[in-house]
Amino acid sequence: MSLSLDIRKAYPGFSLDIQLEAGEERVALLGASGCGKSCTLRCIAGVETPDEGRIVVNGVTFFDAERGINLTPQQRKTALLFQNYQLFPNLTVAQNVCAGMDGKLSAEKRADLARRYLAIFGMAAYADRYPSRLSGGQQQRVALARMIAARPGIYMFDEPFSALDSYLKSALEQNMLDLFDVVGATVLYVSHDIDEACRLCDRIVVMHDGRVEEEGTPSELMRSPKTLATLRLTGCKNTSRARKVGPTRVEALDWGMVFDVGAPVPDDVAYLGVRASYFHRDNRREPGQNTYDLTVSRVSDSRFERLVLLDPPRVDAPSRLQWRVNLVGADPAELPQTGDVLRMHFDARRIHLVCR
Repeated sequence: MSLSLDIRKAYPGFSLDIQLEAGEERVALLGASGCGKSCTLRCIAGVETPDEGRIVVNGVTFFDAERGINLTPQQRKTALLFQNYQLFPNLTVAQNVCAGMDGKLSAEKRADLARRYLAIFGMAAYADRYPSRLSGGQQQRVALARMIAARPGIYMFDEPFSALDSYLKSALEQNMLDLFDVVGATVLYVSHDIDEACRLCDRIVVMHDGRVEEEGTPSELMRSPKTLATLRLTGCKNTSRARKVGPTRVEALDWGMVFDVGAPVPDDVAYLGVRASYFHRDNRREPGQNTYDLTVSRVSDSRFERLVLLDPPRVDAPSRLQWRVNLVGADPAELPQTGDVLRMHFDARRIHLVCR
């Protein structure tokens, strides 16, 4: 199973220019809204037509502008799951699953397969119901069963969990992994949630302004991002414009802070980033290297963490630094409060430097 993609398409105020190769693996397209993720899937499915380029899936040319090839969506046999699942409201659950099957199969064979596919997702007991009598999570499971039944050459998902609550989303992610265990095919998964992409996919392709910024495994992108877009999309809350001020020293221009990163700083460094859980309090009497006294401007609690906003030294800083404190087992008397002045140490090994 494979995908070879090299396409360009102009939209009003936006251009898609993407090259992507994928094998029998799960690939996340990660990016902010409007970066071209969904457009890419729609071009592969044949819902939209690129202006230039080529799309080949499992050795079959779906689209080739130079050769004048442009298969219809029906000829491409792809599976694209949208946020609303697009079940046929006038068909039962079983009939919806059968609708994606090869028409050459007998009615008895299709019905048997539908029951088997529905059973994978715990939906066999609902075979005779109509979609309107199902919850959102149940509808999604039916849509997943229908995807398997269609035996597509490539599976594509366009943010299918975006409208679900966290409890249901967690359960349905496991259904999705059940699907991935059953099929041996290329999977493209569109998301703007880095945690979701890490849980479901083997490789992440970061998109920005219609192009691929960088790609790698989840651990590679978290450990060593190469661009500002990737820094932010992988959850780095603290980013600043940067410039080199010494062989191993870099200035965070937006914060008025200088760090020694303990390694050569690229001459063309443009930004730096520090994740919200990658620095800590320093209780030494005298400040050391990469240590600053910062004032707490605000705190806010979630279930398990306290988000602490810290004022950087630069008076007119465009943003505050975010620091996350674990609340589990913490002594309430030791937790930072608004107005506290904290001595904070930034670990040189955990300061990300990027050049674009």
